[in-house]
Amino acid sequence: MEFKKGFKIKPKSIKKTGEVIFTDGTNDVFANQKICQEYGYNYDTSNGTCYAYRFDTLIDKRGKNLDNKVAGKNNFTSDGTKASFITGQNNSTDGLNKNTFITGENNRIQSNLNNSSIIGGTHALGFHNGEVIIGAGKLDDGQVGSIQMSIIQLSGNTTNDTLTNLTIQNDGSHIEIQNNCILGFEAHIIGLCTGGTDGTAGQYIYYKLVGACKIDNGFNLTFTQSISTIADGSLALEVTPSFASVTDNFITLKVTGLAGNNINWYASVHLFTNKTLNTF
Repeated sequence: MEFKKGFKIKPKSIKKTGEVIFTDGTNDVFANQKICQEYGYNYDTSNGTCYAYRFDTLIDKRGKNLDNKVAGKNNFTSDGTKASFITGQNNSTDGLNKNTFITGENNRIQSNLNNSSIIGGTHALGFHNGEVIIGAGKLDDGQVGSIQMSIIQLSGNTTNDTLTNLTIQNDGSHIEIQNNCILGFEAHIIGLCTGGTDGTAGQYIYYKLVGACKIDNGFNLTFTQSISTIADGSLALEVTPSFASVTDNFITLKVTGLAGNNINWYASVHLFTNKTLNTF
């Protein structure tokens, strides 16, 4: 399908659940009500979903999802979801998920995510592995994931003084961002030296980094952030950590170690999302 005149996204595929997936030509994106309906689909304002047809949970036998527990009303797991528990109302997994938990209402965990939990609230959206999310309801037309709080865990290692990206659960993935959004963050960061040719095991540093990232419609980023030392365990780093862009639509925490020092890095990051359907 071609892009409609005046729109920068178009339908890419239709999931088994009837949800329409859109693309900007490179990345999967969400459509608002106007775009959804312009392409001839229906829009569910209760959960911010564009759909081609209504999914009938009564005829979905979920033969591939026998180890899940689904309670409550209008909840379902898409194919490939394993060892997951969904309760509350109108909650779902997008598929190929493992060890996920959802409660609350109108919440969703995206496909290919594992060990993630939405523990309350409404209209929350899971973006990352191991993420814990609380939905904050809806603004605008109720797009899921627009206002919410979540916690993720970053980790990694350095053996020299090269700038290094920490990744989620040390799995190589980074923090996904949304456009037309202010993303607040608070990161608690610990660097622990485990040895090395010039390193002393047990030396450490503990930082607190707070700030925000303004993400415009074209995913141009403006960071405002400040860092403080909570505890100094004699690990004399020359460069402090900071958040920065990795690739389009992704950011992460970047750290710089010391030559000859083996350092294990861990950061617990709180994310605060406020996204609008208006462009800026």
